[in-house]
Amino acid sequence: MITVAFSAIIVFIFVFFVAIRCVYPAVLRRGHKIKTPGIDLMENVKIGGISQTLYFRGENTANPVILYLHGGPGSPMIPFIHGFQYNLEKDYTFVHWDQRNTGRTFRLNNPDQVLETLTPERAIDDAYEVTQYIRQKLNKDKIAVIGHSWGSVLGSMLVRKYPQDYNAYIGIGQCVNMTENERVGYQKVVNTAREVGNVKDIAALESIAPYPPEEPYGDSFIKKILIIRGIQAKYKQAVSFDWTILRLMLTSPYYTFGDIMVPLNGVKKLRYQEPIMRFLFDKYDIHNLGTEYEVPVFYIMGENDFNTPYAMAKTFFEEISAPDKKFFSIPQAGHEPMLSNKKEFNRVMIEEIRLLLDGGGINGTSV
Repeated sequence: MITVAFSAIIVFIFVFFVAIRCVYPAVLRRGHKIKTPGIDLMENVKIGGISQTLYFRGENTANPVILYLHGGPGSPMIPFIHGFQYNLEKDYTFVHWDQRNTGRTFRLNNPDQVLETLTPERAIDDAYEVTQYIRQKLNKDKIAVIGHSWGSVLGSMLVRKYPQDYNAYIGIGQCVNMTENERVGYQKVVNTAREVGNVKDIAALESIAPYPPEEPYGDSFIKKILIIRGIQAKYKQAVSFDWTILRLMLTSPYYTFGDIMVPLNGVKKLRYQEPIMRFLFDKYDIHNLGTEYEVPVFYIMGENDFNTPYAMAKTFFEEISAPDKKFFSIPQAGHEPMLSNKKEFNRVMIEEIRLLLDGGGINGTSV
């Protein structure tokens, strides 16, 4: 009887999953069709010598265009579009790009061969090539850039190197210094575990000390990252594959099940992003880029973000000199404010930032 019951549960879960994948994405697609003069286009484009996936969505191509640089590295945003973007598509055209060894682009190429080409310099070159493709395709003089998490590193470097092609930089979960990010986040979660008296979590955290690790980035480093991320997620101090994330991925109209499995495998994802991870931990400090920007700069930070600590981003933002700038705090939100407080995130994008991209301007001082 136990075997029969267990089998029935497995069958039910399988049928439920198949129903979700077969029915709900189709319902979402029908309910959010883009009509002329808009664009809804998924395409694979030759970028940097390999095939890479771009996805264009917006209700009017005359609107400001945003190139969305996803985080991770290796964490695509395309499977989460239906979780936050639909209400923004009246005001913007979004272009999502699965970077090297990420999501759909991962599956289009031999990841081991791509790994040999994976460097921060190549990422910047790819992003710039994507920018030129977008500008030509949509007939735009300039576009805006959203950089989220790792994308905020890439985006900051990109607009510093090629300011002439961009009309704004928007940093979400802005990374200032990866090693210091980890140190601050580790101390926060240790303090939290001690406050609640969770002996198991305290022991697990103490077992990976010192953190960040002193050894070079590698397998041991990855294991420690995954341990701390799991505990941080438990206390809502880091992004995790919780039910919200899993639900959005499983119901995505824009990713197949095979596409979804790529970012779900955390160890595999980090392995195929190793050169970028080494760069982040060994060399990256946003101060080394300088503090003077030739484009308007906006930061959107969740107040509970300890992946890329809110306080660190706020402190650096105050040092920035730019034609316009503004810092937006999103309450009750962590590292992904577009998902954890979609209402306020969308308000900022529509009622605040859109003003500048329409030419209205924002008197840019931090708030």
